[in-house]
Amino acid sequence: MESIFSFLRDLAAHNNREWFGENKKRYQQSLDRFRVFVAEVLGGITLFDPLLRLIEAKDTIFRIYKDTRFSKDKTPYKTNFGCWMSGGGRRSADAGYYFHLEPDGCFMAAGVWMPPAGQLQLIRQEIIFDPVAFSKVFHDQWINQNYERTGAEDKLKKGPAGFPKDFELLDELKYKHYVFSKNYSDMEVVRGDFPQKLVEDYRGLFPVVHYLNQAMSYTGNE
Repeated sequence: MESIFSFLRDLAAHNNREWFGENKKRYQQSLDRFRVFVAEVLGGITLFDPLLRLIEAKDTIFRIYKDTRFSKDKTPYKTNFGCWMSGGGRRSADAGYYFHLEPDGCFMAAGVWMPPAGQLQLIRQEIIFDPVAFSKVFHDQWINQNYERTGAEDKLKKGPAGFPKDFELLDELKYKHYVFSKNYSDMEVVRGDFPQKLVEDYRGLFPVVHYLNQAMSYTGNE
């Protein structure tokens, strides 16, 4: 991991196509190392989440090339490596597991971020249908002590249209994302046992991922 950090720090300082072209070999070596890391983590996750068993590391890793068409920041490359580990790979809207590798900015997350409107509707309907089951997972004391709930900054000001305004968990219906996360220092990430630690942190959030995928897979009484 130290060599990946070194490459990403240099990329942040020289984020242009000329430098990247001259250091393409370093990029490929860093990507290969990251792919090996992701494969190890993915293998650990499949031991408790069988939905990921058909996914390979290459299916989860995001491109380092940025889409700058609608951005004021025209630097061409991301200064991190990231992966989205879910049943459908990085393009999937399913709930899953994210890892972000960046100097002084490493973190993991699990859940669903910006689900399509139809899937968000299904999550909210499931909360209405069984608020106790939702609270058992999302208000679990151990989860809330060990992870950070994210997404509060994007919450609706009022409850979503079509849902009762006097619902006991109305505040939960205002969320657009259902995610927990955890930050890591660079020193933690470079340790040899970090992949195993990360897998165990994902294991702790498996109830969240499982709940959300169950909610979003509901098709009615067919």
